[in-house]
Amino acid sequence: MNDSEDVRPSSGLAAVLIPFATSFAALLVGAAVGGVVGWVAHAPATIEIARAPTAAELAAACAPQIAEKAAEVEEARGRVSSLTKAVEEREARVTQLETEMNQRAERGRQVTAELTAAKAELESLRAQLASALADKARLETELTETQEALEDQTRATEVAQDDALVNKWHRFLNDAQLEICEKGNRKKLGACRETVEATLGRNDIRSAFEHCVRSGQATPSVRELEKDATVPSFSKTLNEEDKIVKGWIVQLCDPTLPEANDLAP
Repeated sequence: MNDSEDVRPSSGLAAVLIPFATSFAALLVGAAVGGVVGWVAHAPATIEIARAPTAAELAAACAPQIAEKAAEVEEARGRVSSLTKAVEEREARVTQLETEMNQRAERGRQVTAELTAAKAELESLRAQLASALADKARLETELTETQEALEDQTRATEVAQDDALVNKWHRFLNDAQLEICEKGNRKKLGACRETVEATLGRNDIRSAFEHCVRSGQATPSVRELEKDATVPSFSKTLNEEDKIVKGWIVQLCDPTLPEANDLAP
């Protein structure tokens, strides 16, 4: 059996990661240009949040490369199996011819020629088998590296997501304290900050805040209502029974919009 087919090399880890970096840079540039145009045109205050590839998007982007490498590995395994069988058949034939050569002297010359040809073919098949085994090992290694790279990137994305959400929450609390507790001596300022933090830390406000961030909408903010003004949609009063935060609301986002699968860092 003579099989000269070559196993096509794959691009490796670099081909997986370079498209991700390119897509991420394009997203950042697009978000920056959109922000400048919206500011000049005085468009409604819609905040677009640039987002990096999510874990699900990374998995989807890597799926074709992983599938391609898996197919190449399977093809290499098939070649190894076929060549192994051919080697075994040629080894059996060589053994048979050697036996016949010893037993039948009259066919010595013909058997010798056949034996020489069979040995040459056996050596060729053994070389092809060695090459196929090397290709299979290389492809399996590349497939493993690609899968590990995807897992590492997914873990890093999840960590960045958690950090981003926590950082935005603390920034929101700090801004709210500065806005509400603008005046007052040190003692009153401390009490005001504690009141604001406790009020905003309510489960309903914290959950609504996290939903806004995860759904890619504008980050919530606090503001003071005009006297006798109506509480706007998608907002909550802080505590009308506490004079420190009376008249203040937290402006949230549309709670009906779905959250993304993953939070963009």
